[in-house]
Amino acid sequence: MAISRKSARLRFGFEVRRSRQRAGMTQQQVAKALHISQSHLSDVEVGKKGLGTEQIPRLDSVLNAGGTLVKRWQDLHREDGYAEWFRDVVTLEQEATEIRLYQSSVIPGLFQTPEYAHELIQLGNPGTAPAVVAEQVEARIRRQEIFTAEKGPVVMAVIEEHVLRRPIGGTEVMAAQLDKLLKLARPPRVTVQVVPMDTPEHYGMDGSFALFVIPEKGHLAYTESRLSSDPRDDQPAIDAYMGIFGNLRGVALAPHASRALIEKIRREFDAHP
Repeated sequence: MAISRKSARLRFGFEVRRSRQRAGMTQQQVAKALHISQSHLSDVEVGKKGLGTEQIPRLDSVLNAGGTLVKRWQDLHREDGYAEWFRDVVTLEQEATEIRLYQSSVIPGLFQTPEYAHELIQLGNPGTAPAVVAEQVEARIRRQEIFTAEKGPVVMAVIEEHVLRRPIGGTEVMAAQLDKLLKLARPPRVTVQVVPMDTPEHYGMDGSFALFVIPEKGHLAYTESRLSSDPRDDQPAIDAYMGIFGNLRGVALAPHASRALIEKIRREFDAHP
């Protein structure tokens, strides 16, 4: 079972500290050998920070760990179905008290069915082995555990109407996907609003994004592309995205009207299989 990146850092940090103590070395000595600051190494040992992949063999050598640290790092960072750049987003979803999502092209990953996710992942990676696609699908669905967590976040999502109408995977897959969306969209914990197709241009048209509220850390914004994500925590960016999200909620249908529209589109898929 995959563990969170935060847990992996905590466990690896414990192993680093234990190996350093066994080697009889100080943090200052090890940090100097790795060409990092002592404070960075201290943060590694308590799980606040990680090390680059290329630094792990060097650390193992410095501490005369005989390959055990390399193996431990590999075990903890075993492929879990998430792209390396996306793991921080998954951790944020687990830590957040509030998540705001705007999606302009597909159903947000947090709401996807396995079949819908499979179609998207396979389409985006046509040469990927079936076993790898299956692992990535499982990882995406695993993110939905936040909806049943006792202290899970409040989630507000704004989705474009055309996203609901595009029959990804065919009408049966899409019908099941809309059923899943309706099942999860239960205010006040989870709210979904739809921007009608006849809405004129609006501020969200330049791309999808997510906003997170993290205890003791404040707000974080993420935009993502196929191969990367761009985190922002500077106040001007946060203010801009908060403003855009407010604008989007303003042009979107109210939650009850959005639900009625989703139900209507769902019935249309039954009428035209």
